[in-house]
Amino acid sequence: MPDPKPSPRAPKPKRERRRFSLRRARDHRPPAQAPGSGGHVGERRVAGVTIRVLDFGNGALREREVSGGQECLAFEREDSPAWIQVTGLHDAPKLHGLLDAYGIHPLVHDDILNTNQQPKVEDYGDYLFITARLLGPAEKTGGEAHDLQHFALILTPRVVLSFQEAPSAAVDLVITRLREGKGRLREMGADYLTWALLDSLLDHYLLALDELEDSVADLDEHVTLPDNAAATGPQEIHDLRSRTRFLYRLVRPMREIAIALQRNESALLSEKLQPFLRDLYDHAWHAIETADHLREAVTAIREYHQAVLSQRMNEIMKVLAAISTVFLPLSFIAGVYGMNFDFMPELRWHYGYPAVWGVFLLVSLGMLVYFRRRRWI
Repeated sequence: MPDPKPSPRAPKPKRERRRFSLRRARDHRPPAQAPGSGGHVGERRVAGVTIRVLDFGNGALREREVSGGQECLAFEREDSPAWIQVTGLHDAPKLHGLLDAYGIHPLVHDDILNTNQQPKVEDYGDYLFITARLLGPAEKTGGEAHDLQHFALILTPRVVLSFQEAPSAAVDLVITRLREGKGRLREMGADYLTWALLDSLLDHYLLALDELEDSVADLDEHVTLPDNAAATGPQEIHDLRSRTRFLYRLVRPMREIAIALQRNESALLSEKLQPFLRDLYDHAWHAIETADHLREAVTAIREYHQAVLSQRMNEIMKVLAAISTVFLPLSFIAGVYGMNFDFMPELRWHYGYPAVWGVFLLVSLGMLVYFRRRRWI
């Protein structure tokens, strides 16, 4: 008889991935492609790619949504800075056309479309290319996960091009300031707008760290209260530890970006911007110190929790060991008088049964008093 066909294996259930994990998106592009010919790598976050031009300067603001690079060039004015804001990265041909209109290097095309790209600063002479991570607010459904997305900036002498996967509060706040004419955004150039975007991004890192610091402080107060450490589940501590590690890995590259911009001698970064770049470095350093402190605090909570559980287990084992030790001589006495010998004097004694019980009680009480005096129980 032919062998029966093996039944197909059931597909493995997909694990729910948390937003705060730094798990990379799969790169499905074929290998050995020419620079600038790659497609989008990552998750599609919006329905369509939108390109918005914000032309500002001399106290005025013009804003329009366009469809491509040529419209951007036609809408801009040569005597004022402009911001080309792109939301959505999945339409590769549209983005290639926009970047080609501004003469951007093909390798930069691939870095913008690849959401796995690590934060960095690259100087191409005529423009600076910066990549970072945008952090959204925590989701309150099922955990304290954060929305994370790829973010890229191109700084030219007059134009800033920004690319993001989806709408972000960090970018929207800068747009609001530009529309309302607050601060120096309309008075200064494209380099100041670049700093404002990076500063807003870093401010959202600090907000997330503040929320995490409150969570760590609440857990620390809860665990140190009597009888709360044993009742606290390890999953809560593990989730908090994962969040601290995630934020630490997120804020650490911002210091390198701030250092690279501060030390860069490009003419694209004016002398007036240097104090703001130093302030960006100070904020990045503060964020790293806060994240590192939170990592150590969660590690200390975890060690304290494990120590309390171990102590509780030791107390239980001491009680069980004392009970076993008390019953050991009682089992010996019961075993002796349970033997089937005919000539045992105590077996036919009228008071033998109550006498054995008396011995049991005396031995038990004596051992308990001894353990108590030695402070074993």
